[in-house]
Amino acid sequence: MDQFVRDRGDARKDSAPRALRRVSRARDADEHALNLSQWDQRYDQLSAGAFEGEVMELWLPKSQIFVERANRQLRQSCAAWKDSVWFGIPAAEDGMMWMGSKPLAADAVCVRDGGVEFDLLTAPDFDLYGIVVDRPAFASHLEETTRLDLDRVLQQRDVISLVPARKHRLCAALSNILLDAEAAGDDPALLQARVFDVLVEVLQQGKSSAPVARRCVSARQQIVSRIRSQVLASPGDAPSIPDLCRDLHVSRRTLQNSVEEVTGQSPLSFIRSLRLNEVRRALKQDHRSAISAVAYSWGFTHLSQFAKDYRQLFGELPSEARQEH
Repeated sequence: MDQFVRDRGDARKDSAPRALRRVSRARDADEHALNLSQWDQRYDQLSAGAFEGEVMELWLPKSQIFVERANRQLRQSCAAWKDSVWFGIPAAEDGMMWMGSKPLAADAVCVRDGGVEFDLLTAPDFDLYGIVVDRPAFASHLEETTRLDLDRVLQQRDVISLVPARKHRLCAALSNILLDAEAAGDDPALLQARVFDVLVEVLQQGKSSAPVARRCVSARQQIVSRIRSQVLASPGDAPSIPDLCRDLHVSRRTLQNSVEEVTGQSPLSFIRSLRLNEVRRALKQDHRSAISAVAYSWGFTHLSQFAKDYRQLFGELPSEARQEH
C-alpha cells in the first residue's frame, strides 16, 4: 500500500508515466473505506449480514478510475483528494442511492470537487464507478478540445442526468479501461486520453439534473444528519425518540417518516446500527479493553442482547471481530 501511494504520488508529479492497478477486498466496512487510496472516508454499515466489498482502482498520470462494490447498504462520508473533480456513477440497476439530500435517479452521474466532504447513502447491494481527475489538467483539456470552461460547466451541476443507454456505455467504457490496463505494453498516456474523452462526452451529452423542488426531501435528510450527530456526540447515552423529537422540534411521525425514507430503517434501528458500528470500530482499534466495557461505553447495558444485535448486523460475534486482527 505505501509503495502504491508513493508511486501514485510520483505519477502526479509528471515522472515517467505508468499505470498502477490493484484490486482490494474487505470483510469490514471500515477496511473497505481504506481500500480506496488517497480518499478520506468513513463508512457505517446499515443493512444486516456479513460484509463483503471490493475495490478495483487504476491510477494514471492525471486521474484515478475505480469501481467499488459492496453487498450491504452503507452510509459513506467521503472526500476525494484536493485539486481534483470526482465523477460518481452508480450502476443504474442497483436501486436508489442518495448524495446528501438528493435522491439519485437511475440516470444520475454525481460530481463533487475534491477536498470537500460529502455523504452518500448507497443501495443495499451496489456497484459504484468513479473517476477522479486532476482539476487543472482536465480543465486545460476541456478548454483545448471544446472551448468550454470547467468552472462554468460544473456550476450548479452536482448531479448530471444521462439517458440510460449513454450511462450504460459510460460504465462499459470505464470497465474496458480498467481491464485494458492489465494488458502487456499498455500505454498510460492513451488510457489517460480515453478517460478525459469519456468525461468530455459526459459533460456535452449530460443535462443538469432538475433541482429537487420538494423542500421536504432536504429537510428529511437534515433530520437524519442531526440524529447521527446527536448519537455520536453522546456515546454512553443514546437519545430516545421523545428526546430527538423535542431537540429537533419535529413530531414523532415526521421523525419516523424522515428516517424511513432516507435510510430504509426505523429510527430505533438506525440509531442502533450507528452505535454498533462505533463499537465495531472501537473493538478493532482497542484490543486491551474488555468487550463489555466497549459495549457499555456506547450505551449497551444488556450484553446478551448486544451480542445478538451485533451478530445480526455484522454476521459475527463481537469476539470474532478481534480475532480477525
